[in-house]
Parts: sequence; structure tokens; C-alpha cells
Amino acid sequence: MSTLKSLQNHLKVLTERHRVLDKKVTDDQLHHLNDEDLRAEKYEKLELKREIAELEQQILLKEENED
Repeated sequence: MSTLKSLQNHLKVLTERHRVLDKKVTDDQLHHLNDEDLRAEKYEKLELKREIAELEQQILLKEENED
């Protein structure tokens, strides 16, 4: 079982990856990257967002159990 601190650190890493990918998608849209590559980037961004949401839920549960 992961510790609260390790979950929070993982959340920071995923959030930063999502932020960087979001900027890349925006830049690629402006420079008209081909649709297939752009679609793959958007899918990866969506998967990161899903992972972030799940991790946030795990952190909330862990925080509640520690009180």
C-alpha cells in the first residue's frame, strides 16, 4: 500500500506531465500537426487526466482514514 506522501508525489509528477502535454497539444494545433499525431497526444492527455482523478480520489480516502 502506498503512503500518502508517495501518492502526493506521484500526483505532482502526473500533473506536471499533463501540463507539459497540454502545452504541446496547443503548440501542435497552432502548427497544424497531422491529425493522427494530435489525436494520440490528446488521448494521452485524457488518460493522464483520468489517472490524476483516480489518484486524487485515493489521496482523499487515505486522508480520511488517517484522521
